[in-house]
Amino acid sequence: MKIFKNPFNKLNGNSYMHSDQNRHYQLPSALADGLLIVLLGLILPACMTQSELLVKKANKASAAFAGLASKGTAYKFKADTVLVDQASKKVLLVMKDMFSYIPFRTENTLQFTDEFKGLLGRRFRSYSVSIETMGKEIHELIPNCYRDQTLAPDRTRLSNQAPPRLPIVRNMSGGIQFPAGLYNRNIALWHSHGWYYENTLDRWEWQRARLFMTVEDLWTMSFVVPYITPMLENAGARVFLPRERDSQRNEIIIDEDGSSKGSVYQEKGHDFLSGSEKGFGLKVPFLMEGENPFQMGETRQMFARKNEDSKISYIPEIPEMGEYALYISYPVNGENVTDAHYTVFHSGGKTSFLVNQTMGGGTWIYLGTFRFEKGIDPAHARIELTNQSNETGKWVSADAVKLGGGMGNIVRGKIEQMDHLLEVRNEKGFEMDSSLWLPYSSQRPRYQEGARYYLQYAGIPDSLVYSINKKKSDYKDDYQSRGEWVNYLMGTPNGPTGHPEVKGLNVPMDMALAFHSDAGITPDSSIVGSLMIYNTTFAPETFPNGQSKWASRDLADIVQTQVVDDIKKLYDPQWTRRGMWNSQYSEAVRPKVPTVLSEFLSHQNFADMVIAQDPRFKFDVSRAYYKGILKFLAFQNGQMYVVQPLPVNHIQMSLEGKAVRLTWMPVTDELEPSAEAKSYKVYTRIEQGGFDNGQLVNEPALLLSDLTPGIIYSFKVTALNEGGESFPSEILACSLPSDGKKPVLIVNAFDRICGPEAFDNGKQAGFLTCEDEGVAYKSDLSFVGEQYDFNRKSPFKDDDASGFGSSHSDQETHIVQGNSFDYPLIHGLSFRNNGFGFISMSDEAFEQKHLDKNAFSAIDLIFGEEKTTKSSIGIRKKDFTLFTPQMREAIAEYASGMDHAHIFLSGAYIGSDLDLCGDTLARKFAGDVLHYKPMTGHASKSGKVFPVNAMRDQFTYEFSFVQETNKTIYKVESPDAIEPKG
Repeated sequence: MKIFKNPFNKLNGNSYMHSDQNRHYQLPSALADGLLIVLLGLILPACMTQSELLVKKANKASAAFAGLASKGTAYKFKADTVLVDQASKKVLLVMKDMFSYIPFRTENTLQFTDEFKGLLGRRFRSYSVSIETMGKEIHELIPNCYRDQTLAPDRTRLSNQAPPRLPIVRNMSGGIQFPAGLYNRNIALWHSHGWYYENTLDRWEWQRARLFMTVEDLWTMSFVVPYITPMLENAGARVFLPRERDSQRNEIIIDEDGSSKGSVYQEKGHDFLSGSEKGFGLKVPFLMEGENPFQMGETRQMFARKNEDSKISYIPEIPEMGEYALYISYPVNGENVTDAHYTVFHSGGKTSFLVNQTMGGGTWIYLGTFRFEKGIDPAHARIELTNQSNETGKWVSADAVKLGGGMGNIVRGKIEQMDHLLEVRNEKGFEMDSSLWLPYSSQRPRYQEGARYYLQYAGIPDSLVYSINKKKSDYKDDYQSRGEWVNYLMGTPNGPTGHPEVKGLNVPMDMALAFHSDAGITPDSSIVGSLMIYNTTFAPETFPNGQSKWASRDLADIVQTQVVDDIKKLYDPQWTRRGMWNSQYSEAVRPKVPTVLSEFLSHQNFADMVIAQDPRFKFDVSRAYYKGILKFLAFQNGQMYVVQPLPVNHIQMSLEGKAVRLTWMPVTDELEPSAEAKSYKVYTRIEQGGFDNGQLVNEPALLLSDLTPGIIYSFKVTALNEGGESFPSEILACSLPSDGKKPVLIVNAFDRICGPEAFDNGKQAGFLTCEDEGVAYKSDLSFVGEQYDFNRKSPFKDDDASGFGSSHSDQETHIVQGNSFDYPLIHGLSFRNNGFGFISMSDEAFEQKHLDKNAFSAIDLIFGEEKTTKSSIGIRKKDFTLFTPQMREAIAEYASGMDHAHIFLSGAYIGSDLDLCGDTLARKFAGDVLHYKPMTGHASKSGKVFPVNAMRDQFTYEFSFVQETNKTIYKVESPDAIEPKG
């Protein structure tokens, strides 16, 4: 029971004491003027003769209203206090804080007010009524962007307009400033938990249990890294992550203080000086507690000039061909330039950047991810920093460059163990046998580790950010470090808790979002749903810039609304919208910017995870998070917003003499009218290199001339508008014939991405990966191993005995390859190398039948792991059928009238899908037109191909296909066998 402060600001003077069951309440003397207070059913009358009935009625109405408002929610709301002011004819109902969990809009605030007034009855007809929770009238909890003209925005929640600022990184090679997107917005984003050292058990482990073939520590990453982060970046934002984003296990350091084996640091020109600040130094093979690698080396400086006369070249020796995230570093001083020129030479060409070196010094700054070939090749693998600048007289600063995520190199253990390691390391340095220290490290790729370890490697101070529990709990350090890292990025007056004066990195952050999943099980297999957590209760009530912390509630509401609305429209109309909690969770409390902690769904609940394993769901949910962030920041800064387009489809090539015409179609976003494509960018790859920086075009077509016969060119397309750039299309490839022969037409019909096959018979449930592992979008880094506990009644005992859903761990250091959408290149290489030219198109384009069948020597239909896939939940019924009516018609039209139509089909399920699709005409088509029939859907577990005796002369080599986890291509877990027919 509590006394509620008078919202009408009329209570003054003496106090009135009322005693009830030895509890005392101090009430203002203005009660004598007609104010009644009802506290949890306790009636405190001031004028008994006039007010008893009003008090009784108000008390009854408040209880009835709480019950009525609870309907349709997961909560049971309760009234806290009712204030009746007879003199002013006002009634205030104060609801307990749980009432604030729901979203408020103009419509429901008016509805609630009317309902409560109706419950009060005719005696209160002349009274005005208001409802309050968490110290705010409920209309004040309407987010600014959802308010109509009847309610003015709360300007204390809006971003304080800072002086114009330059972005920390600007892409000068085709990079676009999106005026209605997120250009020049800095966003802190992270996924939950990570592999960490558990001090009490003296071992490394996950922070959560392995359930349903994943673990929260990795599963949330499968949203944040491949989807949410690039969506924000495609809108122009600069996204900062406190965990390593790159899954590349190799790491190359190039630095004046010492580089990785074979890599070279070069200076050319003059005016080089040693910097006064410390920098990164690769001085030791591993790091101990508290060691800062950015305090172990030196830095360099060049005098800035209008015309380049000095430069630094970083030349890596690439240990393995692949994609590498590229990070730069530099010290910050008061005389740094804002336009340091970096150029990255990679296998797709070169990409130039301008870096604002007045912020972000002494840590790793991400530039982008680029493809590099194995070995040393300065022409296609180097990073240059020049002294060219428009700010002559200032300094261009330089420190180390890092490529790839690498492996964890921080050791943890008991004090005596660490002391011994330090003694040996001091004696032998890099000559130390790695077997002595590796067992004390995570022995994991750095991207799997928690934030605490990445932040140490990134030069963030220990006692201020990542080691604030006196070395006693890495677990607490990990989740507490994330918010303090945001504060350190900003620096004074937003420095870490207790140290606001710390200079930090001078990066102006706009907001932060922590992406988690929750635990919990529903007994009826319903969805647990989505929860948001923010905080306004931790003093003070404003951020250091004066902005109200209630902006965090606006952020939580806008993002949650977008996510839940999109899921309901696309997947499940019954998706659960959980509450918005105003709670003191570390990740919501510590950042000194608008922040939300999202508990998206329950990783422990099978119903949630059935849909959550689907890459299509991950894309759509991630897009909803991006849209919510976009809308919040647009309103905060008084800007219009436009949502970036969806990826294009119906992409195809057609021959026009010695040129190729590339065409495609934009995709309409039924959920977002603004997401309309206004222009496009076509990216080009030559042979097996990387893609270039793209070519802007205004129409959905491009004539590709000047193509050299015999060379393979690949293309992908993105759609653009004022708000950003879409994800890329599938990749098509071509190679013009050099001998005038008809080319082959390659049709990429492998579009499928989906989750694993699931079952539920009431007593047992889970995922049957032996039948179908699903297909990831490009790759999946969240798979830990197959599920082994299918018993719904198996209890959760511990993270290592987690009951129903428990899964193996044998795959958690591997990355599962999925659909690369890049198969015309693979097939095209074989055709080109055997003397055939080729062009390619998507199956959607092929099904339109706009095809000159006489223009091609053969058709190659790539089905991959395409097969009819039933939707696990929601609105979609089934997708990815191989032989749709349109596909059958297109193939039949090509084959008609030919004595020998050359059609090559490849696919794991071209037999079994004839039954899966549920269309008897498909089976008939396969027999009559393609002349085969299905035999079995479980043809092999070895991946080996054996010819019959009559074919041995044609099979002079051994053939196999992938049925085990592979680094470069998906595996086929359950392939078909077919037989000839007719």
